Amino acid sequence: MGGGYVPPHLRASDAAESTSSLSGGGNGAFNNDDSGGLGPSAGERSNHQQHRSRTTTAAEDNTTTNKIKTKTKWQPSERVLNLTKSQIEDMRERLNVLAESPEEDTNEYAPIESFEDMKLDREIALSIKAHGFDKPTPIQAQGIPVILSGSDVLGCAETGSGKTAAFAIPMIHYCVSISDAYGATRRGDGPTAIVLAPTRELAQQIEKETKAFSQAIDKRRFKTTIVVGGSSMNEQRGDLRNGVECVVATPGRLIDHIHQNNTNLRRASFLVLDEADRMLDMGFEQQILEILNATPKPRQTLLFSATMPPEVEVLAGEYLVKPVKVKVGTVSAPTSNVAQSLEKVPNDVAKIDRLCRMLVEEKMESVAHGNAPPMSIVFVERKAKAEDVADMLNAEGVATASLHGGRTQGEREAALKDFTRGLCSVLVATDVAARGLDVKGVQHVVNMDLPRNFEDYVHRIGRTGRNGMTGRATSFYTDSDAFIVSQIKRALQELESGNAFAFATGKEARAKEKEAQRAWREERSADQSKTETDSGGIISVDDKFKSMLVTSANAATGNQSGAADDAWGSDEDDF
Repeated sequence: MGGGYVPPHLRASDAAESTSSLSGGGNGAFNNDDSGGLGPSAGERSNHQQHRSRTTTAAEDNTTTNKIKTKTKWQPSERVLNLTKSQIEDMRERLNVLAESPEEDTNEYAPIESFEDMKLDREIALSIKAHGFDKPTPIQAQGIPVILSGSDVLGCAETGSGKTAAFAIPMIHYCVSISDAYGATRRGDGPTAIVLAPTRELAQQIEKETKAFSQAIDKRRFKTTIVVGGSSMNEQRGDLRNGVECVVATPGRLIDHIHQNNTNLRRASFLVLDEADRMLDMGFEQQILEILNATPKPRQTLLFSATMPPEVEVLAGEYLVKPVKVKVGTVSAPTSNVAQSLEKVPNDVAKIDRLCRMLVEEKMESVAHGNAPPMSIVFVERKAKAEDVADMLNAEGVATASLHGGRTQGEREAALKDFTRGLCSVLVATDVAARGLDVKGVQHVVNMDLPRNFEDYVHRIGRTGRNGMTGRATSFYTDSDAFIVSQIKRALQELESGNAFAFATGKEARAKEKEAQRAWREERSADQSKTETDSGGIISVDDKFKSMLVTSANAATGNQSGAADDAWGSDEDDF
């Protein structure tokens, strides 16, 4: 293969090693569908209601001696405390952030644009510096002070905004303050903080950042562990029983451990729901509710979501207490610093040819200028296609790894590690990577196969243009993609005209989109049953003769333009 790169799944010894170390004797094995095992596993989909009696509820906890603790009041620097209302409003306008509180005065939630002014624990400040963070991003500048103040938060921020650090840093500060005030977590104690995420990949990203921001902290003050499917239950059981301050988990696997008495929620007073919209989409609603109902009150609850569909608002309304709504940038809209283009190709074979030509040219141009090839993610519809595309690119000398549901956990982690370390410049993925991955430096996203809905398109292109960087998104399309192409174009036009929320999201919105697609197909079908004569008359044609329809204009010119061209415009349109 070109460049000597060997994909993880072809490294026989490494693959065997990874599989044996991560399989845990078959516990949490991957599903063999293209969801990549990211949805609820068979165990996670089981009816947890029958086990509810084995989960400690908040009411039961009132009789226990191991009750939750509350931390001391946090205060920012004097400089922040002395900010005027007009100064705070100016800062929010400049940062493009909103902080809406049910209380009339929101001055106590002033954005803080330096980590020093946040007055964080000294070891956390050292960890932030070691991690290379110079100044907070807008979501961090506004979100961290709100969370440190002890308020519940309903956060909505565009992809790549630095949201994970916005809740991880104050969460660590909270846990450390509890440890300092009441002593280190002991064996048998449940966690102080819980972070729930929809996928193991996102959970791994959160755990990685949490460990980075706590690297300088004494382990007696703060420990974290990850609890997800696809990894050994035994190792997770050991960490949980020994006692940790923070657990990052997928909902189903956490409940499995609770039912096995490996941990408890009696001390949990800080709860984060990350990508709440995605968790609800994936069928975790019952597990989320069981965890929420089992954690004692008072607690601090943070709910973050890239989109804000009605079901997320209902969840927030029931379980958050007077939440401060923190919103940054344009939510659920293509990132403004991603240049988007669409290219029409006649068929799937032409897609592969065009992709290879484009990525080979980009590699050659970069090498000619003494640079490394640009990091690119290519999205395809099926895992078999991901393999074919990766093999072809490797044969052309473009080092490529694949990421999909047919890979073991070890192989997937190895592929991501190769990509992030620059051992390969291209990652071919199914939608298993569309959410949650935060890989720095991705310059180009290619939709070799367009997704089925606009929301997935948004999350795909959000892999680039992150944290203030610029990026590109290229999408190939054929006539069969006419509907999604028309949706993308209309959304971009509305966004350009100032409608930042052109598309609603969530189950209800997707149902409406399906209905619109059904109506669109029926309209096209009706249009195809009519043809215009040379004299301008309209002739209706029976359904059984539709395949024989050829308009005179097309017959004369040989014009092969399809409906997608009409929906999009010029083949050369570039956004």
